[in-house]
Amino acid sequence: MLKKIFTLVMTMCIFGFGGQVDAEKSPPILTAELNQSDFPQLYPTYSWEPLPDTRYYEVQVVKIENARDVIVRSLVNDEALNRVTDGTPFTEVGDYYWQVRVINKSGKPLSDWSDRQNFTVSAPVTFAVLGDSISHGGAAYIPAGQLSCQWETYCDVSIKNLARSGDTTQMILDRFDNDVLPFQPKVLLIMAGVNDIRIGISANEIIKNLELIRDKCLANNITPVFCTVTPMNPKLIRKRGIDLTDKDWMTTRNQVNFWIMQRPYFVDVTGKLTDNSNYLRAELTPDGLHPALRGKIFIGQTIANYLHENFPNYINVD
Repeated sequence: MLKKIFTLVMTMCIFGFGGQVDAEKSPPILTAELNQSDFPQLYPTYSWEPLPDTRYYEVQVVKIENARDVIVRSLVNDEALNRVTDGTPFTEVGDYYWQVRVINKSGKPLSDWSDRQNFTVSAPVTFAVLGDSISHGGAAYIPAGQLSCQWETYCDVSIKNLARSGDTTQMILDRFDNDVLPFQPKVLLIMAGVNDIRIGISANEIIKNLELIRDKCLANNITPVFCTVTPMNPKLIRKRGIDLTDKDWMTTRNQVNFWIMQRPYFVDVTGKLTDNSNYLRAELTPDGLHPALRGKIFIGQTIANYLHENFPNYINVD
């Protein structure tokens, strides 16, 4: 018995009464801005300032229920030293917060938890966007959770971000029911297809998926608004090591955009992004695929103008 008591006391001295280790490092400083947007991302990217000589971090996401904290996520960074993107969508309405701490490769805490950052998931919404990384956010070395990397920031109409990086039109179609319907948008912007095109999926297949997405919208009283597929810059894409397997990608893109521009509701977001060769302008992209700050400002403002012109009765005016 005395041996058990001695072991328990030693354990408390080493690890603390709450199972925490004595902090060896200061807690990380948060850089994601989920608490500053009208709507948090469906798939949030949590980010922070990395600390010297650290590699592993643990993110904890908590839902506040009846004044109680319920842990709903526990994630370890796998993208970089300063970020992790949540692979599980936040479709349940409620108040949440997230925090991060330093750990070692065995999961042992090396710092206290950071400050908390609150965010709220709400429904229904009026406008939402379904798409890939161009809508999800992010830029060279800048995590998607920072508002400057999301074109939605530069749109003066509040838009729920339902995008997910890396998605093809088939992936977007597959998650439509789970990711879109809980938010009951009146208008759904659909900005997709660039990932399909760069890996060689045919125009017919892309258009088929877009038609099925349209049909799902109409079946659920959602107005679909298609956005033209943004251009690419093949030289920069290959320089960055991004897949571009379809040598005739521009023909495919033109066919998809022709279909899009025959829809009752569409918005052309390619204007100022395109150079004389119909490529994504080199000065607007770090990697040939993703528009950077000036490109995202153009997309956001272009979509804002379109929504004001076509859906004025849906936009709240102060």
